[in-house]
Amino acid sequence: MALLYRFAQLPDRGSTRVFSFVVTRSVVRDPERDVTSKELVCGFQRWAVAFSRGDKVLGVYLVWRGAAPGLRVYVDFTFTLLNREHFSVNEGFSGKRVKFTYDAPAQGNRNYIPVSDLYSRNFADPNGEFQLELSMANVRTVFTAEVRMLTGVFTGSQQKPNKLETGYFTFGGFDWHLAIYPYGNKEGESRQEGRLSVYLVRLTGFDHRCRVRYSVTLGEGERRMESGQIEDLSDAEGQGFGWHPRVRWSDISHKGILRVSLEMIETRTISEVAVQALGPTTLPAAPCYDRDKQGWAIRADLHSDTVRLHLVYKDINNVPRNHLRYISWSAFLMRGDEPDAEAILLPGAPFSRYYAQEPVDEGIIMETSLGVNEVNDNHCPFLTDKGQLRIRLEWNESHLLFQATYHKYDDVCRVHNQQMRREIAALQAENYSLERQLFSYQKSLAYAQAQQQQAGQPGPPGSQQHSGHAEGLERSASTDTEYA
Repeated sequence: MALLYRFAQLPDRGSTRVFSFVVTRSVVRDPERDVTSKELVCGFQRWAVAFSRGDKVLGVYLVWRGAAPGLRVYVDFTFTLLNREHFSVNEGFSGKRVKFTYDAPAQGNRNYIPVSDLYSRNFADPNGEFQLELSMANVRTVFTAEVRMLTGVFTGSQQKPNKLETGYFTFGGFDWHLAIYPYGNKEGESRQEGRLSVYLVRLTGFDHRCRVRYSVTLGEGERRMESGQIEDLSDAEGQGFGWHPRVRWSDISHKGILRVSLEMIETRTISEVAVQALGPTTLPAAPCYDRDKQGWAIRADLHSDTVRLHLVYKDINNVPRNHLRYISWSAFLMRGDEPDAEAILLPGAPFSRYYAQEPVDEGIIMETSLGVNEVNDNHCPFLTDKGQLRIRLEWNESHLLFQATYHKYDDVCRVHNQQMRREIAALQAENYSLERQLFSYQKSLAYAQAQQQQAGQPGPPGSQQHSGHAEGLERSASTDTEYA
């Protein structure tokens, strides 16, 4: 069994996620059984870690759970076995831009480490358990398909199709497909121009709206047309604004076939709630639900110079015992009316917190830049006619982690942390010493070159009687090679 134990997110360009697993002795004790972890989410795709044993060697694989025809995922990943004595003897392997497809959903190393080395090299503890880290970054999801305009013998009189659809794929926990209207926006709309339209359609998860970013490429070669990055809002029916390039079907298709390439960048589930800001002294809380159908409540707090929002996890008692639920979200204040409403990101976003099973959640305070005096203004653009603030919550990540309390497994990372700090401090001191020596050598070399140039140039009359004294002064000055 492999238990997801800890999670960390690095603030880098690759959106690196680090997942730590505690692997029990059943992985090495039962050679006939392949062990697979529970699913985790990274880069809006579902993954699992699988182990294999053969010829007394342990193999480790990263398995993609969302495989579909036409869909492929690229990812940088690294597996690291944590040594209990010193970080320098950790055992790892990595891959860059590793490709996962429908036919090859698992990638890894079947000869990762001999089972005997787990014990002899101090990876496993006396109980036979060891720790494995998985680092993932630069996850890209690309979907490609071909759509065909069906034609028959009597094409001149045949009704051409209003809509063409690709197969479906999974991204961000939802099923999607592309709908292409070759001769207009949608059924029933004007087709005078005959311009093509493309819509990204969400097929599942209609409990929420979601914000999605993607890019589309139509055609190939000289007929190729790229949309650039599109930010769309998928409504409760799964429909968005779409992309409407100023081209016709005949401009980009070839023999009635159009090749479509879609890169999915991100999708964020949205909860929108109206929070009472004017009214009684104790303002009521407004309920909402995240994408896992967990209950939350949000209340406005006007007992400060600026409005504060108090968010409470109502279903905290549903967190499994001895587990932590890591949740990350962003919060926005909505200004103006739909469809031209503007989302103002709250200071400090994104927010994140670890939740363990408790009878009641004390909640988290989210500050805003909206002054209380502005709320009391009758013309406040953030208030509705009912005196409510519209709050948008975007749910970013959620991970269920084993072991709710500090454990001996946490000591390994803390020991590695201290060891790395000492190594870095020693390297910095050595580097500083080398820089001082280099500066001294450069200064001595510059002095020697200056002496050679001076010796090769005849001086003016009368300079010979002073040359010995000047040389003595220069030599005296050059002996001080220290610098601050």
